[in-house]
Amino acid sequence: MEKDRTISIVIPCYNEEKNINKTIEGLLELQDRIGEKFEIIAVNDGSKDGTWDVICEYSEKYPNVIGINLMTNFGQSAAYMAGFDISTGEYIITVSADMEIPLENVGKVIEYLDEGYDFVNTHRVGRWGDEKAGRQVKSGLANKIIGKISGVHMQDRGSGMKGFKRVLVENLRLYGEMHRFIPDYVKMYGAKMIEFEVEFKDREYGQSYYKGHKRTVKVLLDLVTLFFMLYFSTKPFKAMPGRLFGFAGAIIAGLGGLGAFYLLILKIMGQSIGSRPLLILSVLLIIVGIQSMMTGMLGELNMRTYFESSGRKTYIVRQIKGNKVE
Repeated sequence: MEKDRTISIVIPCYNEEKNINKTIEGLLELQDRIGEKFEIIAVNDGSKDGTWDVICEYSEKYPNVIGINLMTNFGQSAAYMAGFDISTGEYIITVSADMEIPLENVGKVIEYLDEGYDFVNTHRVGRWGDEKAGRQVKSGLANKIIGKISGVHMQDRGSGMKGFKRVLVENLRLYGEMHRFIPDYVKMYGAKMIEFEVEFKDREYGQSYYKGHKRTVKVLLDLVTLFFMLYFSTKPFKAMPGRLFGFAGAIIAGLGGLGAFYLLILKIMGQSIGSRPLLILSVLLIIVGIQSMMTGMLGELNMRTYFESSGRKTYIVRQIKGNKVE
């Protein structure tokens, strides 16, 4: 029996022409099977294939399928926000277009939200094969470092299936690539959270375009922003200030640190370092580097204030197909 409420399902899509149809069909079948009313919001994040055409077909055929077509590829955080902003459901659940997590788990996410949890995360088991052992170690280490900074211990922050109570979505603002740290940011609101294991399935068609070889560097820089936002701004945003000043500051401070370490070795060996120009240069580089990183953090706060006070979005919608579920 269909319940008297709406569950919003947000699907970010980038070049998912061969996958999005099966995802939407699977969700339509699932809602009938579990007796829920879904509002399916597919966000086309500037795809270069026929993804938008497929979304349009379903939005014209089914009244509860809404398509959002962004003008260009703004990134996964912006795609999430576009879906969140238009959603009307009591619960909001994000789903990957490639169905790497079986859709049946949506029902379990709903169950946990019904039990009183504000945020539900999924942990993809079997994602890493033997040939990806290096990536598994790196991912596990990253999660541990992030957990140490934020105090939130989640094993799979990158999972595409997450569940939110509406109160969280109404207050959550994602800028740059903050989607990687959603569990850590919702902690600021005192959200009650849980993570459960799900089976991981390789996509049937294509490859994920929401990744890249520069991701490690970006994550390291975003970690600095996360630390700042968690412990200074609350007791960005293309992330340009944090990335630009943060990256430059890290390099400058790093060079200063190397110089200081070299001088320390000389001091241990009994040499005099008080008159060496390198000592003054090292101290100066460290100070300038730290100041540069802090300037980037202040820039992040200014951009956050700009977007939220002006009401501007981090994305532009070209077209919307379908109607909100009433």
